[in-house]
Amino acid sequence: MAVKRSHWTGKPSYSTGQTNAADVVRTLPQVRNLGEFREGGTQGGNNNQQGNAINLRGLGQAATLVLVDGHRISNTGASQTFTDANVVPLAALERVEVIADGASAIYGSDAVAGVVNFVVRKDYEGLEATFRASNSNGGWELTPSITGGTTWEAGSLGRGSIIASYEYSHRDAYRRGKNPYLRQDLTRFGGYDDRLNGTTATAGFNGNIVVPTADPDGPGPLLPPTNSAIPLAGANLYYGLPEGTNANLTLADLALNQPDLLDSSDFSDYTGEMKRHQVSAYLRQELGSSVEVFLQGSYNKRSTISATSQGVITNVQLRPVLYDPATNTPTDTPNPYYIEGLAADALTVQYNMIDSIGLNNWTGDNKSYHITGGVTVKLPWQWEMDAYYTYGRDKACNYCQLGTNINFAALQYQIDIGAINPLDNVTGLSPALIASITGDNIQRSGSGIDDLVVKFDGPLFELPGGTVRAAVGGERNKVYNYNINGANRLYDNTFQLDTDENSSRGDRTINSAFGEIYVPLISDDMDVPLIQSLTVSGAVRYDDYSDVGSTTNPKISGTWEISDALSLRGSWGTSFRAPNLPDVNPSAISSGGTFGYFYNGADPRIAQGPITVGYITGANPVITPESAETWQIGGDFEPINGLRFSATYYNIVYEDRIASPDVFGALFNPLSYPDYLGYADFIYPINNPASCTVGDPSTYDPVLAGFLDRTLLYGNGFPNPCGVAVLLDGRNTNLAATRQDGLDLQANYVHPIDGGAITFNLATNTVLSNEQQVNPDDPFMDRLGYYSSPIKWRGRGSVGLNYHGFSALLFANYTGGYTNDQAVDDQAQSVAPVEIGSYTTFDLNLSYRADFDGRLGDILSNLRGSVNIQNLTDKAPRLAYTAGSVFNAAYSSPFGRTVTLQISMGF
Repeated sequence: MAVKRSHWTGKPSYSTGQTNAADVVRTLPQVRNLGEFREGGTQGGNNNQQGNAINLRGLGQAATLVLVDGHRISNTGASQTFTDANVVPLAALERVEVIADGASAIYGSDAVAGVVNFVVRKDYEGLEATFRASNSNGGWELTPSITGGTTWEAGSLGRGSIIASYEYSHRDAYRRGKNPYLRQDLTRFGGYDDRLNGTTATAGFNGNIVVPTADPDGPGPLLPPTNSAIPLAGANLYYGLPEGTNANLTLADLALNQPDLLDSSDFSDYTGEMKRHQVSAYLRQELGSSVEVFLQGSYNKRSTISATSQGVITNVQLRPVLYDPATNTPTDTPNPYYIEGLAADALTVQYNMIDSIGLNNWTGDNKSYHITGGVTVKLPWQWEMDAYYTYGRDKACNYCQLGTNINFAALQYQIDIGAINPLDNVTGLSPALIASITGDNIQRSGSGIDDLVVKFDGPLFELPGGTVRAAVGGERNKVYNYNINGANRLYDNTFQLDTDENSSRGDRTINSAFGEIYVPLISDDMDVPLIQSLTVSGAVRYDDYSDVGSTTNPKISGTWEISDALSLRGSWGTSFRAPNLPDVNPSAISSGGTFGYFYNGADPRIAQGPITVGYITGANPVITPESAETWQIGGDFEPINGLRFSATYYNIVYEDRIASPDVFGALFNPLSYPDYLGYADFIYPINNPASCTVGDPSTYDPVLAGFLDRTLLYGNGFPNPCGVAVLLDGRNTNLAATRQDGLDLQANYVHPIDGGAITFNLATNTVLSNEQQVNPDDPFMDRLGYYSSPIKWRGRGSVGLNYHGFSALLFANYTGGYTNDQAVDDQAQSVAPVEIGSYTTFDLNLSYRADFDGRLGDILSNLRGSVNIQNLTDKAPRLAYTAGSVFNAAYSSPFGRTVTLQISMGF
């Protein structure tokens, strides 16, 4: 249909300076980085494979639909799935179309905040080679690519063409320790030293002993606040270990409150080493005057390797007596490494195994391919039929530690039987001992899509204002997902699978029907005062899911052109997002466990003092689709040739949002969470009867028994259900609602000059309100301009000069201020919210294109080169103190100035 749906269309040209397709889109003010999946995993969790996703309006990446040439592609991921926005190489992109408006009436699920459509190049004659190099103060990313294409005339069949692109990228690992903002010790910025906090510390190579609630100057426990020498230690004393084998140590050999520490950032990557191969191809052929067929394909292979000290520095228990290796039970044999006089029972030792084992590397791998074949047929009465079928598959190792994962149960067993002395920091572990405590930890996933779409569109009849056009069609989409999870477990270090492909596989079939109509009510030649043209369009789509029900979503749009200079537009519609397959499949992702906690809160339902807390997280089979109602009005004004202003007001009510309730925060902060955020509904007091028997659910508290009557993966789960006093329900659920409205403004000016033009562009997004609700009966709360919610202002502007092949563009990027409601002081204690100022950076792009027009024969047709400098002034990120960080990665970058060089040659 002849309806323009793209609110923004741009080319991934030299002017952006970005190195991948997703980052090109992120230059738009409407794109927010909150909770976003990005390479490096710095935005949000569950992104160990380091993919990329787009988040329009800050409503979550799942609310933005990503398409390639208008076609759906398969998801990727395990515990949370998403559409990777970098499945097509940058060299293959023609342009990017963005609809920042609800569009489920046209595209179906996920288009709540909008749609991002990557349009690939269709025609090219010749060969183009490109080399791109980018450096961000710590490592290089190198990307060579090649694109080739040709066209032909096949006699009576007609015209045909083919184009193919290959792109390879290699990115160096970026060690956290290279960047002061990414270190654990943040005292240089006024933050706290996160190397030690409570009983957790990144012990140095000698190691430490931690003794909780013990006072060397007198009997009785210490009460917080505590250790005056090390306030961050809380109610704990630290003893640094001397260098040596450390057998038969005494209390006098230890260094009181002189812990041996290192900064884990020196041993951990912020972004891992990445290698990526990408291929894209497009073939089309006319078959006479009425039929055209096409075949499009893409292949993406990405692998990352990230180093971390996690696991190889850990707390272990040193018990007074050795354990029997045969029965794993205590004996009467004293442990020769135990130190008397520190505690009445086991000692907590902070054990550093880096010298023996090395770093705990984890890999993230992804392979995907998508093939779409289609046909366009011209039918009688000027109608056309479009049909296509997409076959896509994705396999990923989302979190794979191969041979380097520390099995804590096996490590503790080897310590208990006396095979490993955690106080010995010079001897090192033998290969046999290393093999007995290390192994694999894997989380693999597979996803697929089989999508068939058939659409008919054409004219219906004539009105005085023009031709009424319509489109109708249907879609059958089959998707699946599975997770393979396993690790070396238990004291004997055997590998165990929690799930396999068959047991965790979830399938879904969506049958859809849709229709659109375009009605030109008034045209210019009708001579209606103040109306040059008036058009309306409507769309409706019905989607029936095999597992979560059905939904119908309409949309109505209209455009009123008052004159050549002024037009108004508006739309209203509903949208939805169906839960992803892992969201509703406990066999794919569902975990539970227990931990000890000293509760001293004010919730009368929970007993004061030491308690055992149980929790359940993961999938929830009763989740229903999210729903949204969106409307917007706007206008475009072009007072003079080359100058254009656009304004759009939008309003979104987004309900039944799928999220995991923050039950842990609610438990740890009972004074504020139950009344203020409504999470008390997900915290269940458990009252097991005196007759409770482990292994017999009929004797448990009925609430607890109901939660345990399900698949629980990943480890031991609930070893002693009878001891549980509180249960936290952290599963995905239809939890939240969001009301957001805002204003998008844009101004463009092009002033022609002899041999070129001067350009000006300004685009801003202002969020006027952003209110959130946890439960349907709770009041809405203002969540605009806080640390992890959308901020009020974001904008990007540019001034440029194009002159005889030379181009210069200066960009300004503005991020408004916000309130840091997660602020902490230099002792990691929560403080009153802190206002964070605005953040502005500048980018500079210089490029030149030489078109030789055959002057060099058939060898070289054109040459292009560019230099792009992002964050030109190397501006530091705004300081925002939170637990473990001094900057907000959603609104500023720790990398500083980034320089990208690019050169392309056409043959």
